[in-house]
Amino acid sequence: MNIYFKLIDFLIPIFAIYLIFRKGSLSIVYVPFFYFAIEALEISSHTFLYQLLFSGLLIFYAFLNLPFLKRNVFSIILTCYYAILLSDIKDLKSLRSQIIYFFWIFLIVPLVPEIFRNYPKERIFNEISKSAFMIMAFFIFNSMVCTVLKYYPENEYGFSSGVSFGHLQIHVYSVFPLTLFVILRKGIKDKNIWFIFLYFGSIFLVMLTLRRSVMALSLIGTLVVMFELLNIKQLKQFFVYSLVLGIVGLLVVNYTGFASQLTERIEKRNLKDRDVAKEGRFLEFELIYKDLFVYYEYNPWFGYGLFQSKGNYGKKIFGNRTLHTDYAYYIHAMGFLGLLLYLLMMFTEFLSIWKKTISKEEKFQFFFLLFYFLVYFNLGNSRFAIAPIMFILILSIPHSIKNNESIIRNKE
Repeated sequence: MNIYFKLIDFLIPIFAIYLIFRKGSLSIVYVPFFYFAIEALEISSHTFLYQLLFSGLLIFYAFLNLPFLKRNVFSIILTCYYAILLSDIKDLKSLRSQIIYFFWIFLIVPLVPEIFRNYPKERIFNEISKSAFMIMAFFIFNSMVCTVLKYYPENEYGFSSGVSFGHLQIHVYSVFPLTLFVILRKGIKDKNIWFIFLYFGSIFLVMLTLRRSVMALSLIGTLVVMFELLNIKQLKQFFVYSLVLGIVGLLVVNYTGFASQLTERIEKRNLKDRDVAKEGRFLEFELIYKDLFVYYEYNPWFGYGLFQSKGNYGKKIFGNRTLHTDYAYYIHAMGFLGLLLYLLMMFTEFLSIWKKTISKEEKFQFFFLLFYFLVYFNLGNSRFAIAPIMFILILSIPHSIKNNESIIRNKE
């Protein structure tokens, strides 16, 4: 495994630099892939280099697209507020990666639309499709290598047999519904067999993650893409793809160890006996409320402090467990002021996208992404860089140049 990790560690910076020189600002669509590949590493010898790379990339994209500062005022205010709160952190060195995550999450919202306004819609969608393809292809390849070499690092569920996902952390899985959505849409629209084949190969591995939200949203994304085809001309195509999906599913379940592995992992996670309403993430609301308005532990407007949720809420009822839901996390870290700024930033972006949403395809995409956002803001993971960046990339596609806009600009 060491040789495998060193090879990834060596290739990521080279590939990133190549794409920057080759594609300029549009290389931003490949940032989720870089982050995803890095997450697969057990130990990296280039940690500081990666921190420097992602900081440099953000500055590079921002400098080349400075008008982004006027696109979403709440994003800029939130970023400044976040920077001010950083002054209270004593050990910035150990938190550099997380700090960079949040700068990306806050600034990506106005930055991506400003970049996309310079490129045609088809080109942007093709580039995002390639990025999604690379993420899922790497996911399958990484799983194959880790399984063959019997690499089962410690994880939350304790799986030590069957398919291994290697060192990938659970929060990374939240990008899968987005990448599968793009891959399936690309495969069906262009009748691209490679994208369709990758989708089928990926969806069964995603089922083995046993992340309920990931599994459900991946299937919902599939249905959204399928329903796009439900018109008189494409009804036949819809049934053909549904039939293929059903046949492939039956073959995989009957002639591989998928069914037995799935059953084994469900038993280990004890999903049947778990009450969703009693899970820790849903009890966090009550705990935070008591901290703020019963025990007066910290200021409700400004929060307790950034990256301080471990063991600093609910009288340590969950020990050193970090807050999971984004509502609770943002209130604890940045107060109601930070939560309000974040929600206003996202509301402004959704509103601007809706105004540019014209076609049926764009409307299906908009409502799927809105549902995805609401689910993960309640469950957590919107504060890790990979999924939020991919989310904004897909959401911002309507900001691109439409065909008629391209003709007008050429005449001008």
